[in-house]
Amino acid sequence: MGTWLSFVTSSFAGPVCLAVTVAGLVLSAIAWRKRGVRAGIRGVAWSLLPTVAWLTHALGALGRMVSALVQFASGFVFSPQTWVGVILAGVAGVLFLTSGGIPLLRWRRRRRSEVRGRAGRGADSADAPVHSARERPAVQAPANDDLSDVKDILRRHGIS
Repeated sequence: MGTWLSFVTSSFAGPVCLAVTVAGLVLSAIAWRKRGVRAGIRGVAWSLLPTVAWLTHALGALGRMVSALVQFASGFVFSPQTWVGVILAGVAGVLFLTSGGIPLLRWRRRRRSEVRGRAGRGADSADAPVHSARERPAVQAPANDDLSDVKDILRRHGIS
């Protein structure tokens, strides 16, 4: 049994978790005063987690997860076979991306070019919607005359 797991099963786990929670609550009160209510409440939430883990007996599961993660990482870092696999996965990813292998990205590009194409054709296009006299959309000012309102205001005040 590892050091972590022996700590979790010992009688020291409860007092240590309570001490960490109390220290966190003190720091949360300081944060509340200096940085505001939001930071204080967030600190209280984080501070309660060690005691919650102890009371729900989740420390053992957490210890096993951390132990498994450390074993995986140490086997990963020191294994040449694993690094060859990582390099090959990177090469495969680069080849996949350069070949245009992601359909979603292709769909987005195609959709973007269709939207640009419609915008470039203008209102006299064959597929432009036809409106009756009642439904006719409001006439918009030409795109090159965006500042006409500003120019009118300046002219009224004698500024050219």
